[in-house]
Amino acid sequence: MLIPKQIASRFLRLPARTSLVLLSGAFVVACSSAENSPSNAAGGASAGAAPSAGAAGSSGTGAGVAGSAGGAGTSGASQGGAPAGGTSGSSGGSAAGVGGTAGVAGSVAGGGGNAGGAGGAAGAANAPFALTSTAFKEGEQIPLKNKCPNVNPKGQNMSPPLSWGPGPVGTKSYAVVLMHVPSPEHWVLWDIPASVTSLPENIEHAAQPAVPAGSKQSLANLDGFNGSGYLGPCPQAPNATQSYTFTLYALDVETLPGLTATSSPTAAATAVKAHLVTGSHGASLTGTQIQTP
Repeated sequence: MLIPKQIASRFLRLPARTSLVLLSGAFVVACSSAENSPSNAAGGASAGAAPSAGAAGSSGTGAGVAGSAGGAGTSGASQGGAPAGGTSGSSGGSAAGVGGTAGVAGSVAGGGGNAGGAGGAAGAANAPFALTSTAFKEGEQIPLKNKCPNVNPKGQNMSPPLSWGPGPVGTKSYAVVLMHVPSPEHWVLWDIPASVTSLPENIEHAAQPAVPAGSKQSLANLDGFNGSGYLGPCPQAPNATQSYTFTLYALDVETLPGLTATSSPTAAATAVKAHLVTGSHGASLTGTQIQTP
């Protein structure tokens, strides 16, 4: 800082102690001006804005960048040549550094949230799928119209409506197997497209029914029934409640190999179980029926 000659000459005429006090005051004023200089103030302000950027995970990275900018403010202050200005620039750099730290923390938290969301989505995609029917619930008696016509009380041998949630990852088709617990199999419907999640009531008794399109059915020869498609519960022991289980399987192929229009329910069920999606064990719905004399 330069002092005008007229002021300097006046200082020389004053007593030494008085001159020293006045000179000290001048330096204080100069330091205050240096602290409020535009370049250093800008450096501190831009760096100080950084902490607010750490609120969100995605903005956290921006806060880290702002922290680096604070360092640049310190450099600018040093170039001013004023020690006090340099201190101000350093403060701005520290504030930016804190903002950078907060930004990193925000970024980590945001990343954790994204990972949690992905984990949740993956968990949902791999959740077990359930088989349900509007005709009966688990453990209830299967309606008479879904029973075979060969024993009392006589049924209509209509397949019940069934529905289910999406299969696990890797599902390329579905198959439904009806078994008289503990055996034998009564009906197998396979090559159900992966886009299908329900079956209507009374599927056509044909080797290749119209609905669902592309599906195929077994040929049953059991309990006095000989034909393609659904064979409902047909209890052979009078007055004894029998259990029947419908099981839905998710398969890793679109078309089951090795089966024909004359394949039995047992042969078809064996082929189905050889192509289950890894880790899938099927979803079941069990009901009961009885024969009366």
